[in-house]
Amino acid sequence: MPDHYLAVRDRASFMDRFGLVPPAGAAEVGIGQQGMFVRRPRADTIGNGPLPPLEVATGRWGLIPLFSKAGQDRLFEAPSETAATERNFYQPWKRGHRCVILASALFDPEGGDGASAVRIARADGRAFCIAGLWNGWRSPAGECVESFAMLTIDATEEALMRHLPAGRPRRRPVILPDAWVDDWLHAPVEETATFLRPYPLEVLVAEAVAHPAA
Repeated sequence: MPDHYLAVRDRASFMDRFGLVPPAGAAEVGIGQQGMFVRRPRADTIGNGPLPPLEVATGRWGLIPLFSKAGQDRLFEAPSETAATERNFYQPWKRGHRCVILASALFDPEGGDGASAVRIARADGRAFCIAGLWNGWRSPAGECVESFAMLTIDATEEALMRHLPAGRPRRRPVILPDAWVDDWLHAPVEETATFLRPYPLEVLVAEAVAHPAA
């Protein structure tokens, strides 16, 4: 599972895909840091006018569940096999709080020595559309803090992950085919699980690089 990703910052990518203008933010996003995600708009923040089809929001990569006391939870990945029933993710799943995280590259930290990583990207150079869940948590001070997690699937046997040491399960984010993105964001809750499938490995490329956090 990546611990950093390269966020899509250019205006054209958001405008062409979603008709949205991205806010300012960091290019490299690590666990616990602020990142962008696209979602259906929150009805309680728009006012009385008509709702736009989609909006781009900013929140912490590390979902904060509704029952959190201090908001320090580090739930950066939501296992697709259990997210519908797991206490940490049940409410966002039930409420249809699905989102898309745009990333041009993912960085797996286990490239060998801790200072290196494996950079995973699409061979065609286009951005990943990663499936996620988002949540709005009310802090003890009354502040609404937004956060998100990437949905993941098992990747233990995948060829792309064979550079990693054996001995424990491996997971990777759910990458949505381009044609599925709109349906993912607007589908009924009961259809959520049908989108959580492996992405074709033959269209991905991997290379050893310096770890972004090093």
